[in-house]
Amino acid sequence: MIGVEAAGFGLDSGKHAATLTKGDVGVLHGAMSYLLQDDDGQIIEPHSISAGLDYPGVGPEHSFFKDMGRAEYYSITDEEALEAFKRVSRLEGIIPALETSHALAYLEKLCPTLSDGTRVVLNFSGRGDKDVQTVAKYLDV
Repeated sequence: MIGVEAAGFGLDSGKHAATLTKGDVGVLHGAMSYLLQDDDGQIIEPHSISAGLDYPGVGPEHSFFKDMGRAEYYSITDEEALEAFKRVSRLEGIIPALETSHALAYLEKLCPTLSDGTRVVLNFSGRGDKDVQTVAKYLDV
């Protein structure tokens, strides 16, 4: 299983929401999981173009999947997600949610590494029409 996190402006920018890639174990809202936090355990403000991915923590299930090796997690920047959003909208006539656009962007990196005949299931969650204003703002249109 593969999960894709929001790298925002880049993992080294300090402006991302990649809790499983760059976070540390901590407690938020009574649940222990990976969090974006400073050395004192104070929450660091996350960033993602996607409101649904803009959170300083991750569900304990994903923390468990990562620690058990059941899932791998990768990250995609805002720019990469926007390119995937535009490409799928233009080529398929489907407006993907920005959350899904992160997965689509990673899929473009993953597919060349797979052997012929490999099947991939990608969950198109949500609707992209809610994100049109956000995308327009970032693209300055």
